[in-house]
Amino acid sequence: MSPYSGKFNSQVKMGYLMCIGNRNASITAKAKYSSVGDPKAMRFLGEAIEEANKELLEASLAASTWSKHNSAMNSIEKFEHCSGKKFQFPYTTENLCEYVSWALVKLKLKPSTVKSYLASIKTIHKLKNLDCDTSNYLIKALITGAENLALYGDIARNARKVMTLQLLKILGHAIAMTDWTENSKIVIWTACVTAFFGSFRFGELLATEEFNYNPAEIMMWSDVNFTTEKSVLLHVKIDKCKNVQGSYIDLFKFEGHNCCPIAALNRLKAEKTNDQNPVFMFKTGKLLTTKNLNECIRNLLMPIIGQQAMNITGHSFRAALPAALANDPKIANDSDIKKWGRWSSESYLLYTRLKFKQKQILFTKITAVLNKK
Repeated sequence: MSPYSGKFNSQVKMGYLMCIGNRNASITAKAKYSSVGDPKAMRFLGEAIEEANKELLEASLAASTWSKHNSAMNSIEKFEHCSGKKFQFPYTTENLCEYVSWALVKLKLKPSTVKSYLASIKTIHKLKNLDCDTSNYLIKALITGAENLALYGDIARNARKVMTLQLLKILGHAIAMTDWTENSKIVIWTACVTAFFGSFRFGELLATEEFNYNPAEIMMWSDVNFTTEKSVLLHVKIDKCKNVQGSYIDLFKFEGHNCCPIAALNRLKAEKTNDQNPVFMFKTGKLLTTKNLNECIRNLLMPIIGQQAMNITGHSFRAALPAALANDPKIANDSDIKKWGRWSSESYLLYTRLKFKQKQILFTKITAVLNKK
């Protein structure tokens, strides 16, 4: 728990997310890459495919991806209902142009959403061993036109805000001022400081559902090893790179700011009721989810930093230390940042200001060339 204390603040009462009675968690091993017989997946795996192949094909995509493909087909069916037309596989360019125009103009979907749906439609065709040209010039032109027109709309552009140490301390103070139970406070605070100092994705720490989890994916207490009094080794079993061994992340004691991840994890460990439970589980049996934590953080910070709170997500925590390191290149280089954030590609640049700094360095070289006599 955050060591901050103070009077309760009614503006940040969020206890309803955590304290819902003494319900026990219903533990169901819902796998990320296989939930055999998922109707969303079976919808696209035709009768001609053998059962063994269906199981493998279903496991080739995450359950969330099957849900995305399902949403795309639901959108197509909605268009068919509204237009009175019925598409037949494979979809033609004319079919897709009609759908894209309707989705952008009538349904007012964002161009990015339509692009995502088109990618799903192409995948669905591939699963049926059919071809579908979703990158046709006319289709691209329709989407580009919508993107251009959107430039003139009064659309609020969300700029993701990076979590900083100062903002983390403010968040800790806000948590301490709530009237939540002490257990709720320590669970949420520990999730925040762990994500901050480990550059975690929330999905690597938290459940996706409040009363269901897969122990092969979620962080359990068996994945937490207090190696010394000043360090903890955490095991992420399934990382974004699909490394079969997962990733091992060391956290270290951080003194002087009242936001030490080791202290928070030790406090949470003292409150756990079962060694076989997930780390971020409330005493009520409810699990802290990514969705609820995001909502919590925004509601807590809204009275303090206003609408900027809406731009804080789990990626704000993942970007925290890399962004801090990038602001002082004399201390840390690109390699240091990539190692700490577990990046293997140049995608780490999206989480820092290095892209800007590298351009500055390049322009300095250009200036030197131009000024050369």
